[in-house]
Amino acid sequence: MELSLRTVREVMDVPADLRLGLVLERAARRDQRLAGTVCSLAAAEGHRLGRLGETLLDVERARQAEHDSIIELVRRAGRADVLKGAALQRYYPSGVLRTSRDVDVLMPDEGELWAAVATVTHARPVDEARVSMIVSGGRRHWGVALNWASPESDLDYVYAVEFLTAAFVGNSTTVPLRAKRPDNEKAAHLLLIAEELFQQPLRGRDVVDAAVLLDAMSAQDVRDLHRAAERWRLAPEVYEAVLRVNSVPGLVTKTSRLLAEELADAAEGERRRRSAVGPGDGAVATVHYGLPLGPALSSDRLAVEEDADMTVVRCPVGGFLMVDTLTVPTELAHAALERYPDAVLPV
Repeated sequence: MELSLRTVREVMDVPADLRLGLVLERAARRDQRLAGTVCSLAAAEGHRLGRLGETLLDVERARQAEHDSIIELVRRAGRADVLKGAALQRYYPSGVLRTSRDVDVLMPDEGELWAAVATVTHARPVDEARVSMIVSGGRRHWGVALNWASPESDLDYVYAVEFLTAAFVGNSTTVPLRAKRPDNEKAAHLLLIAEELFQQPLRGRDVVDAAVLLDAMSAQDVRDLHRAAERWRLAPEVYEAVLRVNSVPGLVTKTSRLLAEELADAAEGERRRRSAVGPGDGAVATVHYGLPLGPALSSDRLAVEEDADMTVVRCPVGGFLMVDTLTVPTELAHAALERYPDAVLPV
């Protein structure tokens, strides 16, 4: 496998002679997220960076350093596995940067998750928090996202960390929530890339991530990935990701070709299974979104106050009215204000 500017052009499907500034412009788009990779490859290949290029690289390196600090901070509160993101940088060639906007951490222990949320909230100027509660198979799982402004520039992207008690949420219909991740780290990261296909097409960065993971795999890793793709019910998505890698001449390897051949039957079998399942098979997960009720309802420890009328979560980042729809019924919001006089609805 060769990770170069030529390869990145192939990933983004842009002409080989397209001016480098326009390549960077394309790489910075949401559907690519390859700006840091392009800048670092340009430096490695001897292109003139100038003040613009050096500044962009400094910003990427500063963000990576902050992400490492956040991970260290989170791990003081409990066991945390980094999902993709910073954990994938080690698989990139030396000197080549992976663009990452946030940090996702898996913390299966609910108490440790909320302790980590409190730790980060106290250590960073968090100005936005989102809380989701996912109920599946009679069990409750959490997703908590914290955002804060860049310490250097209002023009920079926000910094963010997301805490999860379940690694794989599924598609809410035919693929269930799966809380654990595979023991094999490379296989786990590839499955996480594949799972995102339930929400959106693969980005350019996802393709490069998959390629560097596949390139780093031993024969045992490949066997583990094949088994995990079937067990976690993601064979079609892993197959699609591998095919996407194989469509890029500079990324395809013997391993990726072999894996595509081996996964074809498993992918088809999983598609048949999904077509055959009906309602009530245990795959349905209900997502409850949190409407912020303000910091006055915060609690050092998690408190879920639930009755027939409403569910309110009180936690270190405030109170949240939980609803299973994307819009909040007006009468429910008013009822929450009556019950909690200190609550404040977002403007």
